[in-house]
Amino acid sequence: MHSTECVVIKLLQPTERKAEWLDKTAQAFGEAVQMGLDTAQNLHTSSRAKIHQAAYYPIRQQCGLPSDYARMAVNASVSLARSYYGTRKSKLCKRPSFPKVNGSQGIGLGVNAYALTRSDSRWVLRVSTGTRGAYLWFPLCVPQRYQERMAQAQGAARLFKRDGNWYAALPVRVSPAPAGCSGESTYIGVDLGIVRLATVVTPNCVVFFNGKPARHKREHFADLRRRYGQAHRVDRIKTSKGKESRWMYDLNHQVSRQIVNLAMQYPNPVIVLERLDGIRYRAHGSKRFNRMMASWAFHDLVAKITYKAAREGIPVVFVDPRKTSQTCPKCGYAARSNRTTQALFRCVACGFTANADYSAGRNIAARGPMAYEQGPTDTARPDMGQTENISFRPDVASNCDSVHPSHNQTTTFSSSGGTSPL
Repeated sequence: MHSTECVVIKLLQPTERKAEWLDKTAQAFGEAVQMGLDTAQNLHTSSRAKIHQAAYYPIRQQCGLPSDYARMAVNASVSLARSYYGTRKSKLCKRPSFPKVNGSQGIGLGVNAYALTRSDSRWVLRVSTGTRGAYLWFPLCVPQRYQERMAQAQGAARLFKRDGNWYAALPVRVSPAPAGCSGESTYIGVDLGIVRLATVVTPNCVVFFNGKPARHKREHFADLRRRYGQAHRVDRIKTSKGKESRWMYDLNHQVSRQIVNLAMQYPNPVIVLERLDGIRYRAHGSKRFNRMMASWAFHDLVAKITYKAAREGIPVVFVDPRKTSQTCPKCGYAARSNRTTQALFRCVACGFTANADYSAGRNIAARGPMAYEQGPTDTARPDMGQTENISFRPDVASNCDSVHPSHNQTTTFSSSGGTSPL
């Protein structure tokens, strides 16, 4: 089965005329998305057909967008409306607010609005202006690691601006490596947490990824923003948030790569994760605890584990997280009293004693066979981590000498895992 990843490529600095077109179109696109949201709110619906019928022609007339851009704006508003109604229906949040366009929505590019062409040794993004035969050409700065993947780019894309630079988010189709079919599967249980970012339980070892340095750095960023707020330095607050987000994004890349590499050491591995949807709305505590929960980037870590495992042909399954930390992996007795402290598990029935995260990891791995046999659940909303579209952030593309591939085509903080034998 093919999966899709978002590859983010920096546009070389556009000319004044092109930059003006990008800014003007982005502003009109944001206004169009807001019109679609207003329509969805007034009609109390997330139906694509109803929103399109009521908002498409007003968007064309008032925002002056070409047909394909207007259609993409409607799609963006439908996606936001469905997220709101889905959250309200699931009761994950008590008082969800209807989404509004506060910042730039970028520019949605349908499959007919752009193409990637190769000029000499450089790849160029050709974007339609809405007039037949009129295009704008944007040279791309493609990092070396995307050289082979760009030829598989296809589907709806997006242009967006960050820190004065323009980027193109291109969907790239990825064919996973064939998974091993002979022999029994090896289930690798992964328990995600805050005290430990991840605890990986394999048949013959357990690997802990310590989360204490990450928590301390989170607290450092929070303290900085508190002081910036007292000094009314909103610009510094925004800079701090971006720096923290990029740091955590990089850390999750490191942890996910190590987890997948560890799984690859076993025959026919299957990575088993907990389905943690809505955990932030269910878990409440002190102000400090709530801040840690709000900054816990488990969804990003799960997404990275999922797509990196897919590249290697390793299945990823999700299990019910209920009582995984309170159930004895030896006798199966489940009780809250089994979890004496955050770090220690002691079964009151059989006396089994172990690290609490290790015990939870064993229970997660034990639930893997049934989840793997059943396959993915059939739900109206995609399961966390099961979606094929992976979240993205701009790559730092300061070196523009490496240029390369695409489709719609026409001609320091580091984390190391501590390993302990079972």
